[in-house]
Amino acid sequence: MPDHSATHRHRPRMPVAAIGVLVLVLAACSASSPTSEPPASQAAVSQAPSVAASTAAGGTTVTLSGLAFSVAEITIPVGPLTFVSEDSVPHLLAEGQNGVEVSTPRVQKVSINPNSQGDLVFTVAGDYNITCTIHKTMNMVVHVQ
Repeated sequence: MPDHSATHRHRPRMPVAAIGVLVLVLAACSASSPTSEPPASQAAVSQAPSVAASTAAGGTTVTLSGLAFSVAEITIPVGPLTFVSEDSVPHLLAEGQNGVEVSTPRVQKVSINPNSQGDLVFTVAGDYNITCTIHKTMNMVVHVQ
């Protein structure tokens, strides 16, 4: 009878514990949770470091905190985009850049009081530069599909 043990000695074997850990990691990666990103059919978000936008029932929300938008760029369907301020100062959001509103805006500007919220309503698909006319360093891009 031939000795097959030599061919089995050189094949690496994965310990049973490692297989269990791999299964748990894969399950955790595929699990859905409230903080997971929305499916491609919902808003696609390009996030700024350590902050995010969220998709709530009926729309998308961007947070204003530390005199900054929670995202630098976002893609949404035609409709409202809600801005929630966590700042202790007011914001005046408008279509424009670096604190300067465009001369013929396609969206109506919105004033947002401290710790409050407001909507910009996008009725036409296209790309929009959004700025705070009070805080010129607050800029973001909204892609409306």
